[in-house]
Amino acid sequence: MKWILRIGLAVLLGFAPAVAAQERPERDMIQSINEMRGKRALSPLIVDPRLAKAAQRLARNAAERRRGASLCQAVEDAGFPCGSIGSLTSVAQDPVPMVASSFFSDGETRPIVATQELRYAGVGRHSVEDPRFGDLDYWVVLLGNPPRPATRNWRREVLKEVNRFRATHGLRPLRLAPLLNEAAQRHADDMAYRDYFAHEAPNGTGPGDRAASAGYRFQTVLENLAAGQQTPREAVEGWKNSPGHRRAMLNRKITEAGIGYRFLSSDRGRIRSFHYWAMSMALPR
Repeated sequence: MKWILRIGLAVLLGFAPAVAAQERPERDMIQSINEMRGKRALSPLIVDPRLAKAAQRLARNAAERRRGASLCQAVEDAGFPCGSIGSLTSVAQDPVPMVASSFFSDGETRPIVATQELRYAGVGRHSVEDPRFGDLDYWVVLLGNPPRPATRNWRREVLKEVNRFRATHGLRPLRLAPLLNEAAQRHADDMAYRDYFAHEAPNGTGPGDRAASAGYRFQTVLENLAAGQQTPREAVEGWKNSPGHRRAMLNRKITEAGIGYRFLSSDRGRIRSFHYWAMSMALPR
């Protein structure tokens, strides 16, 4: 799921969090914003250097009237996922504290700056001398959250959700099989690292080949895949809403399952899902 907020403000600055890597005006903006967040019992924003790099690029392009990179391109080129991203742009002459305060009083920007949802930020600033208005600062502030891996018990949580779903249809629970875990994990890893999402691997192998390669002897093998879901529950809910995956989970013959998951914190490939899930289900021989 991608959430992108883009708000342009004619004569306001953008904001961000505090870190030594930022220049003095940017640090002042971060400090002002965090002081006002503190008064609202909100956690301080944290500077992410990738967001700062992207924001600086976008601010320079705006000041120099370049078309340049799009928001998502700049963010992803800097190594940050363009998922939950808030974007503020402005041109200003006002002092930083005054501009920071305006974000909290403006109905459009308050939901972005006064939320716990977006915890990381980066500020970009590019100054120019305008023949009509004098010195102007072009600001771009990007807010977002880097992806986080699923909880440590993701395998058992997936199995729990699947078995709960099977129970509502009067079916026996599946049990984990170590060799199927190995097969599913290999495929999750392969999809993540070789940048594809499919039941058939680039070398032409499928679910049965993977189970056999892991040493698992079977009569029937089925496979569910998911990409982009951050939690076991989200992955299983996606399968419930997909006719083919739903039928696989409700198959009356299967008795065993194996589950694999791979998280890429910096997914720079074509798929860019960050989370890759695979579940093998089978009737052993």
